[in-house]
Amino acid sequence: MLYGAASSSMVHKDLNAIFVSMTQSEKANRLLELHQGTDPLILVNCWDAASAVIVEHAGFPALASSSAAVANALGHADGQYLPWPEMVSAIRRIASVVDVPVTADIEAGFSEKNQLERSIADVITAGAVGVNLEDALPGHGEFGPLYQISGQIARIQTARKTGEQNGIHLVINARTDAYWQKGPTPEEALRNTIERGQAYRQAGADCIFVPGLKNPDHIRAVVQALQSPVNILATMGAPSIPELKALGVKRVSLGSGPMRSVLGLLRKIAHEVKTAGTYSLMLKDMVPYDEMNEFFK
Repeated sequence: MLYGAASSSMVHKDLNAIFVSMTQSEKANRLLELHQGTDPLILVNCWDAASAVIVEHAGFPALASSSAAVANALGHADGQYLPWPEMVSAIRRIASVVDVPVTADIEAGFSEKNQLERSIADVITAGAVGVNLEDALPGHGEFGPLYQISGQIARIQTARKTGEQNGIHLVINARTDAYWQKGPTPEEALRNTIERGQAYRQAGADCIFVPGLKNPDHIRAVVQALQSPVNILATMGAPSIPELKALGVKRVSLGSGPMRSVLGLLRKIAHEVKTAGTYSLMLKDMVPYDEMNEFFK
Protein backbone atom coordinates (compact mmCIF):
# COMPACT_ATOMS: atom_id res chain seq x y z
CA MET A 1 0.00 0.00 0.00
CA LEU A 2 1.46 3.34 -1.03
CA TYR A 3 -0.13 5.11 1.88
CA GLY A 4 0.82 2.78 4.73
CA ALA A 5 1.85 4.85 7.75
CA ALA A 6 4.75 2.62 8.76
CA SER A 7 6.57 3.06 5.47
CA SER A 8 5.42 6.54 4.45
CA SER A 9 8.88 8.12 4.80
CA MET A 10 10.51 5.48 2.60
CA VAL A 11 7.67 5.65 0.08
CA HIS A 12 7.94 9.42 -0.10
CA LYS A 13 11.65 9.20 -0.88
CA ASP A 14 10.90 6.73 -3.68
CA LEU A 15 8.15 8.93 -5.08
CA ASN A 16 10.33 12.01 -4.81
CA ALA A 17 13.04 10.30 -6.86
CA ILE A 18 10.45 9.46 -9.53
CA PHE A 19 8.70 12.81 -9.77
CA VAL A 20 11.30 15.45 -8.93
CA SER A 21 12.93 15.29 -12.38
CA MET A 22 9.68 15.00 -14.34
CA THR A 23 8.56 17.72 -16.73
CA GLN A 24 5.02 19.03 -16.45
CA SER A 25 4.05 17.02 -19.52
CA GLU A 26 5.46 13.85 -17.96
CA LYS A 27 3.54 14.52 -14.75
CA ALA A 28 0.34 14.87 -16.78
CA ASN A 29 1.01 11.54 -18.47
CA ARG A 30 1.72 9.94 -15.09
CA LEU A 31 -1.54 11.28 -13.66
CA LEU A 32 -3.39 9.80 -16.62
CA GLU A 33 -1.67 6.43 -16.09
CA LEU A 34 -2.77 6.39 -12.46
CA HIS A 35 -6.39 6.16 -13.67
CA GLN A 36 -5.64 2.78 -15.24
CA GLY A 37 -4.06 0.97 -12.29
CA THR A 38 -5.28 -2.14 -10.54
CA ASP A 39 -6.09 -0.05 -7.47
CA PRO A 40 -8.16 3.15 -7.63
CA LEU A 41 -6.35 6.47 -7.58
CA ILE A 42 -7.08 7.86 -4.10
CA LEU A 43 -7.05 11.64 -3.76
CA VAL A 44 -6.97 13.17 -0.28
CA ASN A 45 -7.88 16.69 -1.33
CA CYS A 46 -5.79 19.54 0.07
CA TRP A 47 -6.33 23.28 0.33
CA ASP A 48 -2.95 24.91 0.96
CA ALA A 49 0.78 24.23 0.96
CA ALA A 50 0.82 22.70 4.45
CA SER A 51 -1.98 20.23 3.76
CA ALA A 52 -0.36 19.37 0.42
CA VAL A 53 3.00 18.39 1.91
CA ILE A 54 1.31 16.36 4.65
CA VAL A 55 -0.61 14.31 2.07
CA GLU A 56 2.40 13.93 -0.22
CA HIS A 57 4.59 12.70 2.64
CA ALA A 58 1.91 10.14 3.52
CA GLY A 59 2.92 8.46 0.25
CA PHE A 60 0.19 9.33 -2.24
CA PRO A 61 1.28 9.43 -5.90
CA ALA A 62 -0.88 12.44 -6.83
CA LEU A 63 -2.63 15.36 -5.15
CA ALA A 64 -5.89 17.20 -5.76
CA SER A 65 -7.15 20.52 -4.50
CA SER A 66 -10.72 21.04 -3.28
CA SER A 67 -12.54 24.14 -4.47
CA ALA A 68 -14.69 24.32 -1.34
CA ALA A 69 -11.74 23.82 1.00
CA VAL A 70 -9.64 26.44 -0.79
CA ALA A 71 -12.51 28.93 -0.84
CA ASN A 72 -13.42 28.43 2.82
CA ALA A 73 -9.78 28.67 3.92
CA LEU A 74 -9.54 32.02 2.15
CA GLY A 75 -12.76 33.38 3.60
CA HIS A 76 -15.26 32.68 0.82
CA ALA A 77 -18.19 30.35 0.21
CA ASP A 78 -17.85 27.60 -2.36
CA GLY A 79 -19.58 28.17 -5.68
CA GLN A 80 -17.11 30.39 -7.58
CA TYR A 81 -17.32 33.22 -5.05
CA LEU A 82 -13.55 33.12 -4.53
CA PRO A 83 -11.83 35.64 -6.83
CA TRP A 84 -10.17 33.71 -9.63
CA PRO A 85 -6.66 35.12 -9.02
CA GLU A 86 -6.84 33.80 -5.45
CA MET A 87 -7.80 30.33 -6.69
CA VAL A 88 -4.89 30.33 -9.14
CA SER A 89 -2.53 31.50 -6.40
CA ALA A 90 -3.67 28.66 -4.12
CA ILE A 91 -3.11 26.10 -6.90
CA ARG A 92 0.34 27.54 -7.54
CA ARG A 93 1.31 27.28 -3.87
CA ILE A 94 0.15 23.67 -3.70
CA ALA A 95 1.93 22.64 -6.90
CA SER A 96 5.14 24.46 -5.97
CA VAL A 97 5.74 22.57 -2.70
CA VAL A 98 5.21 19.00 -3.94
CA ASP A 99 6.83 16.81 -6.56
CA VAL A 100 3.85 14.60 -7.44
CA PRO A 101 1.26 15.52 -10.11
CA VAL A 102 -1.44 17.97 -9.00
CA THR A 103 -4.99 18.18 -10.31
CA ALA A 104 -7.06 21.25 -9.53
CA ASP A 105 -10.76 21.52 -8.72
CA ILE A 106 -11.86 24.65 -10.61
CA GLU A 107 -15.64 24.06 -10.42
CA ALA A 108 -17.12 25.22 -13.75
CA GLY A 109 -13.92 27.05 -14.67
CA PHE A 110 -14.89 30.44 -13.22
CA SER A 111 -15.75 31.53 -16.77
CA GLU A 112 -17.94 30.95 -19.77
CA LYS A 113 -16.68 29.11 -22.85
CA ASN A 114 -15.16 32.19 -24.49
CA GLN A 115 -13.02 32.81 -21.39
CA LEU A 116 -12.40 29.21 -20.33
CA GLU A 117 -9.27 28.94 -22.47
CA ARG A 118 -7.59 31.61 -20.34
CA SER A 119 -8.68 29.94 -17.09
CA ILE A 120 -7.26 26.59 -18.18
CA ALA A 121 -4.01 28.24 -19.28
CA ASP A 122 -3.78 29.93 -15.87
CA VAL A 123 -4.13 26.58 -14.10
CA ILE A 124 -1.44 24.96 -16.24
CA THR A 125 0.90 27.90 -15.70
CA ALA A 126 0.29 27.49 -11.95
CA GLY A 127 1.68 23.96 -12.19
CA ALA A 128 -1.42 21.74 -12.29
CA VAL A 129 -1.70 18.92 -14.82
CA GLY A 130 -5.38 18.07 -14.37
CA VAL A 131 -8.71 19.76 -13.65
CA ASN A 132 -12.19 19.01 -12.41
CA LEU A 133 -14.66 20.68 -14.76
CA GLU A 134 -18.27 20.44 -13.62
CA ASP A 135 -21.54 20.85 -15.48
CA ALA A 136 -23.51 22.59 -12.70
CA LEU A 137 -24.47 26.10 -13.73
CA PRO A 138 -22.73 28.64 -11.48
CA GLY A 139 -24.80 30.89 -9.25
CA HIS A 140 -27.64 28.46 -8.57
CA GLY A 141 -26.34 26.79 -5.42
CA GLU A 142 -26.59 23.11 -4.67
CA PHE A 143 -29.14 21.01 -6.55
CA GLY A 144 -29.42 23.63 -9.33
CA PRO A 145 -29.68 23.18 -13.10
CA LEU A 146 -26.90 21.85 -15.32
CA TYR A 147 -25.32 23.13 -18.50
CA GLN A 148 -26.89 21.85 -21.68
CA ILE A 149 -24.93 18.79 -22.82
CA SER A 150 -23.87 20.55 -26.03
CA GLY A 151 -22.55 23.50 -24.06
CA GLN A 152 -20.56 21.30 -21.67
CA ILE A 153 -19.15 19.33 -24.60
CA ALA A 154 -17.84 22.58 -26.08
CA ARG A 155 -16.27 23.53 -22.76
CA ILE A 156 -14.53 20.17 -22.41
CA GLN A 157 -13.23 20.49 -25.97
CA THR A 158 -11.89 23.96 -25.13
CA ALA A 159 -10.08 22.59 -22.08
CA ARG A 160 -8.58 19.76 -24.16
CA LYS A 161 -7.44 22.15 -26.90
CA THR A 162 -5.89 24.53 -24.38
CA GLY A 163 -3.94 21.73 -22.74
CA GLU A 164 -2.56 20.66 -26.09
CA GLN A 165 -1.60 24.25 -26.93
CA ASN A 166 0.32 24.36 -23.65
CA GLY A 167 2.17 21.14 -24.40
CA ILE A 168 0.47 18.73 -22.01
CA HIS A 169 -2.29 16.16 -21.98
CA LEU A 170 -4.41 17.92 -19.37
CA VAL A 171 -6.23 15.22 -17.40
CA ILE A 172 -9.87 16.31 -17.53
CA ASN A 173 -12.09 14.94 -14.79
CA ALA A 174 -15.51 15.85 -16.19
CA ARG A 175 -17.97 16.17 -13.35
CA THR A 176 -21.70 15.77 -13.73
CA ASP A 177 -24.03 16.79 -10.93
CA ALA A 178 -26.90 14.68 -12.26
CA TYR A 179 -27.29 13.05 -8.81
CA TRP A 180 -27.24 16.44 -7.09
CA GLN A 181 -30.03 18.01 -9.13
CA LYS A 182 -33.28 18.79 -7.40
CA GLY A 183 -36.23 16.89 -8.81
CA PRO A 184 -35.04 13.88 -10.83
CA THR A 185 -35.60 10.39 -9.44
CA PRO A 186 -32.56 8.16 -8.87
CA GLU A 187 -33.39 6.30 -12.07
CA GLU A 188 -33.55 9.57 -14.02
CA ALA A 189 -30.26 10.64 -12.46
CA LEU A 190 -28.69 7.36 -13.58
CA ARG A 191 -29.88 7.81 -17.16
CA ASN A 192 -28.72 11.43 -17.22
CA THR A 193 -25.33 10.47 -15.78
CA ILE A 194 -24.75 7.80 -18.41
CA GLU A 195 -25.88 10.08 -21.24
CA ARG A 196 -23.68 12.92 -20.08
CA GLY A 197 -20.75 10.69 -19.20
CA GLN A 198 -20.70 9.12 -22.65
CA ALA A 199 -20.92 12.53 -24.31
CA TYR A 200 -18.18 13.98 -22.14
CA ARG A 201 -15.87 11.06 -22.83
CA GLN A 202 -16.39 11.49 -26.57
CA ALA A 203 -15.61 15.19 -26.15
CA GLY A 204 -12.20 14.37 -24.67
CA ALA A 205 -12.69 13.86 -20.92
CA ASP A 206 -10.40 11.29 -19.29
CA CYS A 207 -12.56 10.46 -16.26
CA ILE A 208 -16.17 11.03 -15.26
CA PHE A 209 -16.81 12.36 -11.75
CA VAL A 210 -20.26 11.70 -10.27
CA PRO A 211 -20.61 13.24 -6.79
CA GLY A 212 -23.70 12.08 -4.95
CA LEU A 213 -23.61 8.65 -6.58
CA LYS A 214 -23.65 6.14 -3.70
CA ASN A 215 -25.87 3.24 -4.72
CA PRO A 216 -23.61 0.25 -5.53
CA ASP A 217 -25.93 -1.00 -8.28
CA HIS A 218 -25.95 2.42 -9.91
CA ILE A 219 -22.16 2.73 -9.57
CA ARG A 220 -21.73 -0.63 -11.29
CA ALA A 221 -24.15 0.41 -14.05
CA VAL A 222 -22.29 3.67 -14.69
CA VAL A 223 -18.89 1.95 -14.79
CA GLN A 224 -20.17 -0.71 -17.20
CA ALA A 225 -21.97 1.79 -19.44
CA LEU A 226 -19.10 4.26 -19.71
CA GLN A 227 -16.25 1.73 -19.98
CA SER A 228 -13.92 4.45 -18.72
CA PRO A 229 -12.49 5.71 -15.42
CA VAL A 230 -15.18 6.81 -12.98
CA ASN A 231 -14.57 9.06 -9.96
CA ILE A 232 -16.68 8.62 -6.82
CA LEU A 233 -16.76 11.06 -3.90
CA ALA A 234 -16.02 9.47 -0.53
CA THR A 235 -18.77 10.78 1.70
CA MET A 236 -21.44 9.67 4.16
CA GLY A 237 -23.27 6.65 2.77
CA ALA A 238 -20.81 5.90 -0.04
CA PRO A 239 -19.20 2.45 -0.29
CA SER A 240 -15.73 1.88 1.18
CA ILE A 241 -12.67 2.09 -1.04
CA PRO A 242 -12.32 -1.73 -1.28
CA GLU A 243 -16.00 -1.94 -2.24
CA LEU A 244 -15.56 0.80 -4.86
CA LYS A 245 -12.57 -1.04 -6.29
CA ALA A 246 -14.68 -4.20 -6.61
CA LEU A 247 -17.30 -2.15 -8.49
CA GLY A 248 -14.67 -1.04 -11.01
CA VAL A 249 -14.20 2.54 -9.79
CA LYS A 250 -10.81 3.97 -10.80
CA ARG A 251 -10.69 7.22 -8.83
CA VAL A 252 -11.89 8.13 -5.34
CA SER A 253 -11.65 11.67 -3.98
CA LEU A 254 -12.38 13.03 -0.53
CA GLY A 255 -13.42 16.53 -1.60
CA SER A 256 -13.64 19.12 1.16
CA GLY A 257 -14.03 16.36 3.76
CA PRO A 258 -10.43 16.45 5.03
CA MET A 259 -10.50 20.22 5.57
CA ARG A 260 -13.86 20.10 7.33
CA SER A 261 -12.66 17.20 9.48
CA VAL A 262 -9.58 19.20 10.49
CA LEU A 263 -11.86 22.12 11.40
CA GLY A 264 -14.03 19.73 13.41
CA LEU A 265 -10.95 18.79 15.42
CA LEU A 266 -10.09 22.47 15.88
CA ARG A 267 -13.59 23.06 17.25
CA LYS A 268 -13.10 20.21 19.73
CA ILE A 269 -9.73 21.63 20.78
CA ALA A 270 -11.27 25.04 21.32
CA HIS A 271 -14.10 23.52 23.36
CA GLU A 272 -11.67 21.54 25.53
CA VAL A 273 -9.52 24.60 26.22
CA LYS A 274 -12.56 26.73 27.02
CA THR A 275 -14.43 24.25 29.22
CA ALA A 276 -11.74 22.07 30.81
CA GLY A 277 -8.69 24.27 30.66
CA THR A 278 -6.70 21.41 29.14
CA TYR A 279 -5.28 20.87 25.66
CA SER A 280 -4.77 17.12 25.35
CA LEU A 281 -6.55 16.92 21.99
CA MET A 282 -4.15 19.48 20.52
CA LEU A 283 -1.13 17.48 21.67
CA LYS A 284 -2.41 14.04 20.67
CA ASP A 285 -1.57 13.97 16.95
CA MET A 286 0.21 17.28 16.50
CA VAL A 287 2.87 17.42 13.77
CA PRO A 288 6.13 18.55 15.42
CA TYR A 289 7.23 22.14 14.82
CA ASP A 290 10.60 21.13 13.36
CA GLU A 291 9.00 18.62 11.00
CA MET A 292 6.58 21.18 9.58
CA ASN A 293 9.36 23.69 9.04
CA GLU A 294 11.53 21.07 7.37
CA PHE A 295 8.89 20.55 4.69
CA PHE A 296 9.51 24.06 3.38
CA LYS A 297 13.31 24.26 3.57
